Amino acid sequence: MLPPDSHIEKFFAFLLKYLTAAILIFIPLYPKFPIFFLPGSAVAIRAEDFLIGFTTLVLVINLILVKKLKLPPLGSQVIIYLAISALSVLSAILITKNVNPLLTVFHWARRLEYLLVFFFAYYVGRRNWGERRFLFELVMFPAIGVFLYGVAQLYFQAPVISTMNTEFAKGVALTLQPGVMLSSTFAGHYDLAIYLIMIIAYISSLLTFTKKKTHLTGLLLGFITLLWMLTQTSSRIAILGLVFSIALVCCLRKKFKLALLLTALVGASILTSPSLMLRLGNLLRIFQAQIQSALTISSVYAADSFNLRPIQQDRSTSIRFDIEWPRALRSLYKNPFLGTGYSSISLATDNEYLRTLGETGLLGFAAFISVLIALGRGLYYRYLKAKGNLDQIITLGTLGVFSAFLISAIFLDVFEASKIAILFWAFTGLAMSTKS
Repeated sequence: MLPPDSHIEKFFAFLLKYLTAAILIFIPLYPKFPIFFLPGSAVAIRAEDFLIGFTTLVLVINLILVKKLKLPPLGSQVIIYLAISALSVLSAILITKNVNPLLTVFHWARRLEYLLVFFFAYYVGRRNWGERRFLFELVMFPAIGVFLYGVAQLYFQAPVISTMNTEFAKGVALTLQPGVMLSSTFAGHYDLAIYLIMIIAYISSLLTFTKKKTHLTGLLLGFITLLWMLTQTSSRIAILGLVFSIALVCCLRKKFKLALLLTALVGASILTSPSLMLRLGNLLRIFQAQIQSALTISSVYAADSFNLRPIQQDRSTSIRFDIEWPRALRSLYKNPFLGTGYSSISLATDNEYLRTLGETGLLGFAAFISVLIALGRGLYYRYLKAKGNLDQIITLGTLGVFSAFLISAIFLDVFEASKIAILFWAFTGLAMSTKS
């Protein structure tokens, strides 16, 4: 996008900038209150849908006014992905006939909505260094509010708005009960955990560039503070994604001592969380039991049929292996090329790759992976070619975010969770806007 020349172009460029800024602030801070539900479903229309819809209108007008345009990064891959997933929707409605037509179209539109945010941030950040700095500062700022509200939930009975089940998703204000995992302004503890990983990735990136002791101290305090909140979510998957993220960011900058320090802080934080230690212990016991059962040949008695298999002793692991993942594979078998359509395999699969295979088939999966490959290559290339510390910090931190998402997607539907999906595409759009 070229810099705006006329007053009308400048006005719409100004509008796009501050609407994108509003998204970066609004999404992490405003709880998921529903405005209304789609008929016959648990899917809600929320305030951010209207905000993103209006921003889309502004972007379209902006693009019409600025006539000399070329296809932006990921443009061709996103178009192919949306086209194939639209074919999957049509196939589900007309051929397999196993979905609510309105619902499956809505799920397709939701994915379009999330991807559009990438282009909002890209076109704003593409203008100049100052615009990128403005958006990057807004990426970091809402984390303060998320932290403070999380503390208020823990110690002052601040309301919890969750979408962890259909009843909670109606917008009922709850309070955090003993043993319940922290969610802050997000819809569930997993969403909060992934958000914190993203912000910690940017803090890690800043740490690799900062030399002043006062700045280093402040950033380390921020790292430890958000890390403490991350342990309150008791998310094992988030810890794994965080370690990969830190390792990538520090290794690309050849800051190996910093990588060891930050990893040690992660390890120490785990020891301070009894619930996280318990959940990690459950996983360890599962692996030990599986190894023992593989090595030991024992007689099977009738009474043993009532014993739980090792994997069933950890509820979330059992749900994935016994229910959600097989269900996604069954959908793939029904229609290998286009899947059985969005919404056909329930609200959760807890594996983004299997979910994509089940809902959109091999063609949709290949198109989705092509978007991720193009994004990963683009981020790495821009990091290598970035001019100035700001662009390096943004691209390096976003590579950390990207790696954490790829790991988390093995166990979570990270690209379907609206808050973190919107923020992911906003952050990557900003990083891809850096000059290459």
